[in-house]
Amino acid sequence: MRLVDNLRKAEKKGATAIRRGVERAREEWADVERRLRQQMRIYPQKSRAMAAAAPHAGTSAIDLNETAEQETNTAVEKPIISVHAHDVKD
Repeated sequence: MRLVDNLRKAEKKGATAIRRGVERAREEWADVERRLRQQMRIYPQKSRAMAAAAPHAGTSAIDLNETAEQETNTAVEKPIISVHAHDVKD
């Protein structure tokens, strides 16, 4: 009976090790998805704040107006909205 018990214990250890590995892979994948979504998000306030920042020494007022117009055109894009790692369409 000792041999049978040892085999059962070894089988259980193998099964739990596989479950842990699968769970760890799921957690890592969720973390990767979270980081990708975080990088894909659009924050219009940041681009506006950058446009309102002090001008560089080498740029003229005309260049600043053009870049501000370009940033307002790009700020029209809708941000990516996700809930529980799923994109929300509306």
